[in-house]
Amino acid sequence: MSYDLTDHQLELLARVLQHGGVLSSPFGHSDEDTLLPALHDDIATLEEMGLITVTPHAGRTEGETLTLTEEGYSALDMT
Repeated sequence: MSYDLTDHQLELLARVLQHGGVLSSPFGHSDEDTLLPALHDDIATLEEMGLITVTPHAGRTEGETLTLTEEGYSALDMT
């Protein structure tokens, strides 16, 4: 299957892969990150495409765990 992904979306998938297929956020210093809104948009898009699952951290007001799906691995040619 072909995926129409931006470089930033591919980078995010690769970052999740580098962490064993599971990555917890928030990432870095969110108060200082001017790219944070775009990151949240990319996360939402990747989840909508079925390439990752997003699980909110229980009992916290922010943070989530991103997990690559089988489709996510396929998008990275890791099948």
